[in-house]
Amino acid sequence: MWKHPLTWIGLFLLIALVAVWDYSPEDLLRAPPEAQTRFPQAFMVSSETRRYDPEGELQYRMLSERADHFQHLPNRSSPRDYSLIQAPDVTVFGEDTPPWQLTARLGRSDATGETLVFTGEVRAWQQSANGAMEITTPELQVEPNRQFAQTDKAVTMRSPQGRHDAVGMRADLAEDQIELLSEVRGTYEPPQGN
Repeated sequence: MWKHPLTWIGLFLLIALVAVWDYSPEDLLRAPPEAQTRFPQAFMVSSETRRYDPEGELQYRMLSERADHFQHLPNRSSPRDYSLIQAPDVTVFGEDTPPWQLTARLGRSDATGETLVFTGEVRAWQQSANGAMEITTPELQVEPNRQFAQTDKAVTMRSPQGRHDAVGMRADLAEDQIELLSEVRGTYEPPQGN
């Protein structure tokens, strides 16, 4: 069966068809992105982005030193488009909780802006009546519309009550619910008496 040349040609064509199934004709004719000069389609300097909920309440605000938008296809938007954000500073506002601040050296937004990935000295903190809560990690995926953040990297969480180190975290910022996922180690520091 495998000795017949038409079988090999048919198998090769089937593999080639599967390999290019996800690409448009423009994608196939264009050089790979690594060979192209990556040049932003648009950029903003000292930008401020605000998102409001349907009732008109401010959900989050993002400040950045610079944001560069890259389009995979020069003539139209595609799901592969992305933005690189220098020094993102996001404030997430909860309904009945103090706001959360999130900062990093770099952020990357997907084409829809629904997901941000922060990298480099990522810091999230909240100041409440009980004191400050601070979370640090090398990378954090943030969904500002859902007011949700998560990582599978190492996390350090500090509060007036102590310190916790873990690998992985999920956080509902609107509800102040933080779940440390694995290898959790903690140190409790009782309040100092007067």
